[in-house]
Amino acid sequence: MELIKTNIPSLDETLGGGLIEDSILLITYDTYSQGWTLAFEILRNRIEEGDFGVIINSVVPLSMLNLELKRIKFDLFEEGEKNRLGVIDIFASFYGIEYQQPYVFYEKMDPETYLPKFMAIYRRMLEKQIKDKRPIGIQVTADGFAFLIGEEAEIRNLQKNLAAKENARIYEKRKRPINITLLNRDRVSQRFLSWISLYSQYQIDFSSQEGQVEEKMFIRKSPLPKFKPTTRIFKLENGKIKII
Repeated sequence: MELIKTNIPSLDETLGGGLIEDSILLITYDTYSQGWTLAFEILRNRIEEGDFGVIINSVVPLSMLNLELKRIKFDLFEEGEKNRLGVIDIFASFYGIEYQQPYVFYEKMDPETYLPKFMAIYRRMLEKQIKDKRPIGIQVTADGFAFLIGEEAEIRNLQKNLAAKENARIYEKRKRPINITLLNRDRVSQRFLSWISLYSQYQIDFSSQEGQVEEKMFIRKSPLPKFKPTTRIFKLENGKIKII
């Protein structure tokens, strides 16, 4: 399987070389952490290499999400207009927001119909936008999904989705994705976190520090043989991510 670089040298080195295609990177953080921005820095770098971003949003309206992304100078709408990313908007699907942008996909759904409709939307995105590019997916956020449909249902849906991914890997000839899951630890149970961690090949945990701009960044796991768990310092400075 191909090893994909994040193009953040200090991160690739710490992970043991990069991200294996078809893998899941779990990024967990606390309420006041900015660690979630790392996912979008990885996405920015990968779409510069020709990959395609897939944002799966379940927590806030897109205007609010885009406002948060301004802190790292990432414009979701601008990248969408350039056909470099698409959005599967679960938040809009549940709450009746009707976006006009062609790169925002949504459909009326509820907890019972969520998974089949989500998978149908993703298939449409594959055909219309992704095509032969590698998808780089960001789930914004796992705790958002758990709130909308319940933790137990989200765990079962994740298992079903993993089975569908395995069948796609076996039978479909296309570039395999990189999946990044964002999870605020303060919003879910320890049991839910344990399940999500089980299904993730990579895990990075961020912890904010009271009264400090720097955060503790613990690279907890990676499947690569050169990897060893490491603690780094993470901070945002003038719109740029720094890993020390």
